[in-house]
Amino acid sequence: MYIPIEISRFAVTELGELGILQFRDLNESVNAFQRTFAHDIRRLDEIERKLRYFKLEIEKENIITNEEIDEEFAYRSRGPQEIEEMEETISLYESRVKKFNYAFDELKQQWTELVIHSLTLSGISSIFERISQTRTVRYHQVSVPQPRFSREHVDNDVMLEDLSRSSRSDIPTYVYNDQTSEGDALLNVIPSNINTSSGSTHNISKSSGLNTDNNKAHYYAQILGHSDVSLEASQPARQRGNSIGSLDDLESSRLIDSELNHPSSRILLEDINIGFVAGVIGRERLATLEKVLWRSLRGNMYMEYTDLIIPDDDRIPGVDMEDMAAFAVFAHGETLQARITKISESFGATIYSISKNSEQRREDLIDILSRKDDVKVVLQHNKEAVRIELRSIAQKISTWSMVTRKEKGIFYAMNLFNYDEGRRCLIAEGWCPTRDLARINTALYAATAQTGSNTSAVVHELNTTLEPPTYIRTNKFTQGFQNIINSYGVPKYGEVNPGLFTTVSFPFLFAVMFGDLGHGVIMTMAALFLVLFERTLAKIRSEEFQMMFEGRYMILMMGIYSMVVGFVYNDTFSRAMHLFKPGWLWPSDRKLGELVSAKLVKGYVYPVGIDPTWHHSDNALLFLNSYKMKMSILLGVVHMVFGMCLQVFNARHFRKPINIKHVFLPQLIYFLSIFGYLSITIVYKWLVDWYAVDSNGNLINNSPPSLLNMLIYMFLSPGSVEPKDSLFAGQGFVQIVLLLVALVCVPWMLLAKPLILKAEHNKIISEGYGHLGQSVPERLSYESTDSLQQHLNTSIEIDNNDVGANRSASFGSYPELTNENQSFDDHDTQVPKDADFDFGEIMMNSIIHTIEFCLSGISHTASYLRLWALSLAHAQLSQVLWSMTLLSAFNGEDTFMKPLYIMFAFYMWFVLTVGILLVMEGLSAFLHALRLHWVEFNNKFYEGTGAMFVPFSFNQNDE
Repeated sequence: MYIPIEISRFAVTELGELGILQFRDLNESVNAFQRTFAHDIRRLDEIERKLRYFKLEIEKENIITNEEIDEEFAYRSRGPQEIEEMEETISLYESRVKKFNYAFDELKQQWTELVIHSLTLSGISSIFERISQTRTVRYHQVSVPQPRFSREHVDNDVMLEDLSRSSRSDIPTYVYNDQTSEGDALLNVIPSNINTSSGSTHNISKSSGLNTDNNKAHYYAQILGHSDVSLEASQPARQRGNSIGSLDDLESSRLIDSELNHPSSRILLEDINIGFVAGVIGRERLATLEKVLWRSLRGNMYMEYTDLIIPDDDRIPGVDMEDMAAFAVFAHGETLQARITKISESFGATIYSISKNSEQRREDLIDILSRKDDVKVVLQHNKEAVRIELRSIAQKISTWSMVTRKEKGIFYAMNLFNYDEGRRCLIAEGWCPTRDLARINTALYAATAQTGSNTSAVVHELNTTLEPPTYIRTNKFTQGFQNIINSYGVPKYGEVNPGLFTTVSFPFLFAVMFGDLGHGVIMTMAALFLVLFERTLAKIRSEEFQMMFEGRYMILMMGIYSMVVGFVYNDTFSRAMHLFKPGWLWPSDRKLGELVSAKLVKGYVYPVGIDPTWHHSDNALLFLNSYKMKMSILLGVVHMVFGMCLQVFNARHFRKPINIKHVFLPQLIYFLSIFGYLSITIVYKWLVDWYAVDSNGNLINNSPPSLLNMLIYMFLSPGSVEPKDSLFAGQGFVQIVLLLVALVCVPWMLLAKPLILKAEHNKIISEGYGHLGQSVPERLSYESTDSLQQHLNTSIEIDNNDVGANRSASFGSYPELTNENQSFDDHDTQVPKDADFDFGEIMMNSIIHTIEFCLSGISHTASYLRLWALSLAHAQLSQVLWSMTLLSAFNGEDTFMKPLYIMFAFYMWFVLTVGILLVMEGLSAFLHALRLHWVEFNNKFYEGTGAMFVPFSFNQNDE
C-alpha cells in the first residue's frame, strides 16, 4: 500500500475507524525513538500527561466528568492544525490550573502560619497570665508539686511552691517560714530533705537563723535571681507546665524591699529584668528540647509551655497539622537567649517575637486575626476559580482523551511504515480479510477526498511465503467459547477451528458431570440475568465480574444442558421426578423391614430418562454407576474419533495427502480395533436381555459378562474367551483379528511417512531437479505445498470503477507496481524458510508421535471416566446435603418451633447448595470439561500454532 504523505494521517484514521487491516512492522531494526514520527508521539505523551493531571484534580474536587463524546470532532479525520489547537487549549488550561493551585498552596501556607502564630500568641499570653497570677506567700517546711512565681495578694496560709531543683547535693535549698502570728516577719532556714514537684529530693546543707530584714531581702534576692547562688534541678520537669531555673536579677533592690515590706503585693513580670524566647514546636519533640536546653544552659532557665488545640474551622482539607505546643523559655542575657533560639530552631521549632506587654500582645493578636480573615476570603475565591476551570475541563476531557489516544495510535501505525523521501510517500504492508479489500479502497479514497489531493493511495495485493494471521469472526455468543480455544492455542491460518464444535460439546460434557435439573435451573436463571441486563452490567469494571460476564452465554448453555441431562438422570436436587408411569412395580403385600424386589412391567418402558423406581432402591448406586461409566466411555470414544476425523480436513487444506493415508488411517483403525470394539460390546450388552427365559423357564443367555475382564484378557490371552465372559459366538476369533490389525497399524504409523518422504527426496536429488540447499517445500510439492498458494494465486484485482482515473495516475507514479509477482519477500528479509531435509529428525518425530498416540489411546479413554466420577460425586453431595438439612427438618417432631426449624434448614440448604454444589462443583466440572477439550480432543487434530489477527482499530485502542 502506497500512501502519499499529505493524506497519510487521514488515510490511517479512516483505516483505524474501519478496523480490518493489520499492519506489519517494516522497521524492525529501527529503535522506537529513532522512527519517523517519534517526536509526534512524544508530543501526544505530553498531552496525555496533562490530561492525567486534569483527571486527578477533577477527582480531588469531586467534579462529575461528562462522559459524552463530541462525535463531530472525535469520529472523523483531523488535520494537524486541529490537533495543535487542541494542544494549545489543553496547555492554556494546564497553565491556569497550575497557577491557581500554586497560589492556593501559598495561601494555605500563609493560613497555616497565621493559625499557628495566633494560637502561639494566645498560648504565650496564657503562660504569662499563669505567672502573673502566682503569689509570693509565706513559706513552709513542706514541698509543693508545682513551682510558681506569685503576683497576686493571697492569704498567709498559702504555701509557696518549690522554686528550684538542683542536680548537685552541695547547693543549698532553703525553705522559708513566715511567722505572721508574731506580728513581724520571721524567717527560719531549716535544713531538711524536700521533695520537689518532679519527685527529686534536695538536701539542705546549710542552716542558720535569719531574722533580720536584710537577711530576708538577701534570700528573696536569691529566689528571684539577684544572688550569685544558682539553683539547679536534678532533672527537667516531665510534667506539662514548667521547669525551673535561675532568673535574671530584679531591676533594683528597691523592688525587693518593696516586696519584703508588702509580702502580699504582686510581682509584675514587666518589672523583672529578664528576657525570654517564645515559639511553637511539635508535641513529640518538646520533652527532648527541654532536656537539651536544661543541659546546655546548666539549669539557668525557666520554661513554661502549653498545648495548642487547633479548631476544626481552622483546618484545611488536605493539610495535615501535627499536634503543637507553645513554649516560653526565660533566661538572663542575650547570649543565653541566642543559644536557646538556635537550639530550638534545630529541633524544628518556629520562634516568634512576642512582647512582654499584654496590650501589645492583644494588638498583635487582633492584627493576625484580621490577616487570617483576609487570607480566608482569598482562599475561597481561589478555590471557586479552580473549580470553575475544572468544571470547564470536565466537559471536554473525555473527547480530548479519545482524540489523543486515536492520534497516538495513528502515529504508532505510521511508524510501522517505510518512508520514501524521494516520492514523499509511505509504504505500508499488512493483512486484511479478502472480502474486505473493497472496503479498504473505499476508505482510502474517502481520505483522499477529504484532503482534496490529486494523488490517491494505491493498494496492491502481494504474493508471499509468510503465514497470514488467523482471523476468526465471533459474536457475543461464540466469543467465550473461542477464548477457551485461544487459551490453548490460536489456530493456524486455514486450520480447522475447534471453537465451532466447542459451543456444543463443552456445555454438554459439563452437563454430564453436573446433571441436575434444579441446579441447572438456578444456573440458567443467573445467566439469563447477565444476558438480559448486559448493557447495564457491562459498565462494571471488576476484573472477577468481567471474567464471568464475558462467559455469560457459555454459562447459559451450561445451565440449559444441565437441565436436559438432569431430566435424563431424573434428578432434581437429588430427588426423583414421577412424571410418567414407572416401569417397575413394588409388591403390595410387603412388610416393614423386609427386603423386596420390584417387578418389571412387561411390554412397558419408561419413556424418557431413568425410571424413578431406581432412585428408591438399595441397589440404585450399582445401576447408576454402571450406566454412567459405560456412557462416559461411549461419549469419550465418539468425541476422540470425531477429533481424528478432523485431521482429514486439515490435510486436504494444507495439501498433505500423506497425512491422510499414513497418519489418519492407521490411527483410526488402531483406535477402533480396541476402543471401538469396546464401545460396540457396551451397546450390545445393553441391547441383550440377559435374564430372558425360554418356554421352559430356563435362562437363554449367560449372566452379564464383565467387559473390563474381557478387555484385559483380550491382550493377556488372545483368541480365548472364558464362557462366563462370552458375549457372542466366535468372539475369540474376532478379538484376535482386531488385535492383529491394531499391531499392524503401529509400524504403519511409525515407518510409512518417513520412508516415503526419504524416497521422494532421493528421487528429486537423483533426477537433478533440486540441490541440497533447497528447502523441503521446493522439493516435495505434494507433501509440504505452501498452504497459502491456492489463496495467493487467486489474484484479486482492484475494482476499476472504484479506482477510476486516479488509479492509472498512481500506477504511473509507482512503476514497480506493474510487477504482479511482487511479494512480501522483497520487503522482508526475515522470510521463514524450512530446514533442509533431515531423515533422522523426521524419523525421531514419527517415533515420538507413534508412541504418544498408542499410549494416549488408553489414557485418554480412561480420562473420560471423569464424566462418571464427577456426576456420581455431584449426585451424592446433593443427596447428603438434602438429608442433613431439609429432610431432617421435615422428619422432626411436630412442635411450635418446627416451622422456624424448617425455615432455618431451608436457608442452610439453599446457601450450601449455591456455595458448594453450584459454585465449587460447577467450577470443578468446568475445569474437567476444559481438560477434555484441550488434551483429549484437540490433541487428535489441532496444532494451535497460529497468530491472532489483530487489526489496527480505534475501538481496541479505546479499550
